[in-house]
Amino acid sequence: MKKLMKQKQWEEQRELRKQKRKEKRKRKKLERQCQLESNLDGNDRKRARREVVQSTLRLIIDCSFDELMVLKDIKKLHKQIQRCYAENRRALHPVQFYLTSHGGQLKKNMDDNDKGWVNWKDIHIKPEHYSELIKKEDLVYLTSDSPNVLQELDESKAYVIGGLVDHNHHKGFTYKQASDYGIDHAQLPLGNFVKMNSRKVLAVNHVFEIILEYLHTRDWQEAFFTILPQRKGAVPTDKACDSSSQHQQVARTEGGSDSEGDHSRDEPDSLHPKEAHDEENH
Repeated sequence: MKKLMKQKQWEEQRELRKQKRKEKRKRKKLERQCQLESNLDGNDRKRARREVVQSTLRLIIDCSFDELMVLKDIKKLHKQIQRCYAENRRALHPVQFYLTSHGGQLKKNMDDNDKGWVNWKDIHIKPEHYSELIKKEDLVYLTSDSPNVLQELDESKAYVIGGLVDHNHHKGFTYKQASDYGIDHAQLPLGNFVKMNSRKVLAVNHVFEIILEYLHTRDWQEAFFTILPQRKGAVPTDKACDSSSQHQQVARTEGGSDSEGDHSRDEPDSLHPKEAHDEENH
């Protein structure tokens, strides 16, 4: 009798475990189905939101200034390059991105601190100098010392950004290099749209992001005021003129002198900057 009862209990327990396993499989199947549907919906929304159109414009960061920088500046340049790469991957109109003259301290720092760079996609990382990779007539070096002001971007061209974090120790260096190589050069039309209380020399990633923004909006002023950090004290040129005129009137009344730095530090209502990770000039 006892043996029969134990047999019955064992069969009941076995049936119960079987039922639990069945319910668990059913639950997991339902969860996977829900997850799959969620992912498909998310991807559809993502595709609708990001209608990516690849630009034919080539944007080069010239890394040939390795010997002019100390390790601290090399690390800052590395962070700026990381920012450029991330922004280009997210852009609606990504450019053909090149790193040239890649080697020396910069490569070693990337190997030591960012081993994943070897798996970066949609970027051409070359040890050669840009002049060995691109035809001279296609090159335009972007430098704030150039007397030429860029009005439009030619997407058949390759624009070069000097990868030099210099603390203003090497003023005019990139302009001299462009002249020595006999290639075209130009500066962004910053002065046409923006009044700043600092030198109009921007970090590598700021130049890169402004170009990405311009390719999206086709509006230089919007591109500048979307990207420029607040610490630059940037205001639209028309507002700066109005502010300067009002300040001068007050100064004359009070018998003082005009001080451009005071009013140019005010934050304009129209400025909507992105968070800036890097401070140094290229």
